[in-house]
Amino acid sequence: MTQEDVNKSLEALHAEIGKLETPDATVKAKLLALIDDVERQLQNPDNLQHKATTAQKLPSLIEQFESDHPQVTETLGRLLNTLSGMGI
Repeated sequence: MTQEDVNKSLEALHAEIGKLETPDATVKAKLLALIDDVERQLQNPDNLQHKATTAQKLPSLIEQFESDHPQVTETLGRLLNTLSGMGI
């Protein structure tokens, strides 16, 4: 897995967030916060505390969006696999 793979996953997630039609603004806010977390982790890969926090958030977000937002869930799953493959 490469940085390019992560960037593609993040771009896909941004696209899915743009398509989300939900009155709940917290959904988009959580996803955007996740993207920020991942980008910060990529910039500082040695920050183990941040790495652990990011790793904990992603599976719970996948679970949270699974039924209402299947495309977002699929994109988050790809991102999780990419980050895992990179050791993040």
